Amino acid sequence: MAHYNFKKITVVPSAKDIHPFYADLMNILYDKDHYKLALGQINIAKNLVDNVAKDYVRLMKYGDSLYRCKQLKRAALGRMCTVIRRQKQSLEYLEQVRQHLSRLPTIDPNTRTLLLCGYPNVGKSSFINKVGLSPTVTQVTEDLRPKCCVPAVCGGGVG
Repeated sequence: MAHYNFKKITVVPSAKDIHPFYADLMNILYDKDHYKLALGQINIAKNLVDNVAKDYVRLMKYGDSLYRCKQLKRAALGRMCTVIRRQKQSLEYLEQVRQHLSRLPTIDPNTRTLLLCGYPNVGKSSFINKVGLSPTVTQVTEDLRPKCCVPAVCGGGVG
């Protein structure tokens, strides 16, 4: 008897497994409830695929010919693909969140961090040099706002 063991989805962390700093940041950039809903839908789809696999393995045990077992396997894969295809929107949303969060700079929430930001040529680097902070200054030039956000709402200027 074939035994299918579907592991728990660990590629996308649940909202409770994330550090509170990153959870708050994710809640600001992307709605936490929408994220949890998408994870829940994917988990339900995983359970449905698991049930389809168990049902068709049970039916294959009673298959009278190789051709009949092949038909059952094809039907099972078709049903599994249909379940996954219906989750396209949730999967795309989670992929968008994953890509955006992977572009964010890595911040260790357990260490002291100074964030200094401002307009160009106002003396940010001069201030850092005068104060004598660490010379390892990271400058992020990439726009890190989510694509669904309007610049005027996020506090950024136009242009």
